[in-house]
Amino acid sequence: MFRRKLKALGHHHCDEFDINDKKDLRTLVLWLEDQKIRFYPSENRKALREVDSPNWQDAFTKYLRDLECPVDFRKESPVLDWLLGYAIQLEYSDNASQYQSLAKTAHQMQEPAVADPSLAKLDPDSADFKAGVTSLAKLLQLPTHTDHVKLFQAARRLLEDRFSKVALATAAEDAKQPTEVFPLDKMELGFNTQDKALNQAAKVLRLLHIAELRQLQTNINEIIVAVQTLTANPKTDDRLGKVGR
Repeated sequence: MFRRKLKALGHHHCDEFDINDKKDLRTLVLWLEDQKIRFYPSENRKALREVDSPNWQDAFTKYLRDLECPVDFRKESPVLDWLLGYAIQLEYSDNASQYQSLAKTAHQMQEPAVADPSLAKLDPDSADFKAGVTSLAKLLQLPTHTDHVKLFQAARRLLEDRFSKVALATAAEDAKQPTEVFPLDKMELGFNTQDKALNQAAKVLRLLHIAELRQLQTNINEIIVAVQTLTANPKTDDRLGKVGR
């Protein structure tokens, strides 16, 4: 739950932290105050440093009160989440110029804007967008999803896979040959989840994975052919050749 924020702050044990371990929690609070928040002068952090003291909780409550924490002090998880968010806010304000520079660099490295500028004005939260995506998904016979952006991405991928020039050409070639339908029930899964619906879903995932591997192999083959063509018939400039000295 807290891993991403701990990692953002550079905590050395973000993967092992356990909020249910009192010593872990207290040590983390002390680390946040010492390294990131620094609300108290160093000499006033003594009570927080005594992580094994029976009075530590009182010191922590006073600390939260001094920070004006808006969260119920009795709820450790929301309190810690607020502390981490507060520490990140301070970390950003201390190094704002550095992070802004990194953000600008990352933005410049992003993919170029879409060719159609009208697509950049799409509002994924608008009612029109949601209604349009729902209609498109229904037309393509896609299952519904609560996230309309993910549903839109699924529709885009399906259209690219089925209606691109390459896909249409491949389909035309396949249509010339008889197609054998292989029932999903006859496919060997290799393991059994003891749930028929789950087994069927696993088979579908395996088939999708195989399809992706086949596409990857096709791409690799195309690269190999292109390289072989280049190396087998290199372009040379005879004017650069010399005979004798």
